[in-house]
Amino acid sequence: MNFFSFFSGKKEENMDITEPNIAQLAPWVSKTTDCMELRLVQPQLDQPDASEPITFTSFEPAFTYPIFGEQEVVFGYKGLSIQISYTSGSLRIYPRNDYKEKYVAASSSSASTIPESADDVSSMILDFLPKQDCFSNYDEFVRTVQEDAEAFRPMGEKVHEYTRESSENDNEEEHFEIYRTSLANEKFREYHRRMQFFVLLFIEGSSYIEEEDEKWEVYTVYKRQKAGASTFYHFVGYCTTYPFFYWPECTRLRISQFLILPPYQKAGHGSELYQVIYSTCMARNDVKELTVEDPSEDFADMRDRNDLRYLNTHKALDDLVAPVSRKTMKELRQKYKLTDRQMQRCVEMYLLSRVNRLQKEEYKVFRLQVKQRLYLYNLDVLKDLEFEDRKEKLEQTFENVIEDYHRLLEMI
Repeated sequence: MNFFSFFSGKKEENMDITEPNIAQLAPWVSKTTDCMELRLVQPQLDQPDASEPITFTSFEPAFTYPIFGEQEVVFGYKGLSIQISYTSGSLRIYPRNDYKEKYVAASSSSASTIPESADDVSSMILDFLPKQDCFSNYDEFVRTVQEDAEAFRPMGEKVHEYTRESSENDNEEEHFEIYRTSLANEKFREYHRRMQFFVLLFIEGSSYIEEEDEKWEVYTVYKRQKAGASTFYHFVGYCTTYPFFYWPECTRLRISQFLILPPYQKAGHGSELYQVIYSTCMARNDVKELTVEDPSEDFADMRDRNDLRYLNTHKALDDLVAPVSRKTMKELRQKYKLTDRQMQRCVEMYLLSRVNRLQKEEYKVFRLQVKQRLYLYNLDVLKDLEFEDRKEKLEQTFENVIEDYHRLLEMI
């Protein structure tokens, strides 16, 4: 019997679904996105004499369906609390589940719709974690937090470092570093097994990559912190990239997973990471194009802003006016290694930033260029519409795109 089919009201064969059963079982259902908490744990660096030797930053997952199923619920607990703690640099793991009451089936019940036991939450989580790096004893985990804090160092080649104003003290700067390595590094593969759990919780539709494929390159971001004579590193986020064949003898580099953990979001770390990857592509003669696998809206925004900034900084679009020829667009795309659609969007934003809407003929030429791209991009949908409907739909799409361009240009 599938309890969750029962709970959602989907009737299965030989199931006696009744309102009393729903009322009886509902209190034992927990929404996992609400009761799960992730923690990045580190020693008390600012207060070494504090009674509690560790401190932590906590945040909640965006998704849990890869672990707990589409409905993101578990059955069998009241007051369920799921905590997954990580050492902030080495990412050693301490998973813990607490609850106020656990479901026990009534021995006299014979109804086929009544579950026999509570879900095994610990096993469901451990199926996605490297068990050899998980602690079951809290005191051992605390000792590891303290030991690993000083001993851990990022793996791979340091390719970039930058600073940000401290979120706690305006007169101080926080230091960050970006490293590049590959899954050909066996020790790093072990580390990657610890950090990959985050992508399930924060990247919609994500799954674990094939770690035996040594072509994967991984960029990791860390906060570097000094305390006395010691240096500590705290995990911020990471990105995976994969090289594909690009005819005739070149490479198309694809960004696959891209994640900055919630405590570090909205501070420009994603832009720093993307800029490093893009600059690496520009410096490599074998790479002819940078692509992105199923980008989220937030990532697409960040990518648009950074690509346009780069092109403006290098005066790539200076003096362009609509209509921009396909030949010019191809030359720009090849030189700056962007996909055709991405280069066209950047060119359109540049043109919009300079077009005079009051000059009707000038704006008309710009509008026709954008609409031509939108028509070709949405051809499968538009071709089946009547002429007037197609015209109206295209105009609506155009206005939405222009509104979005204005929003992005205000951020640049």
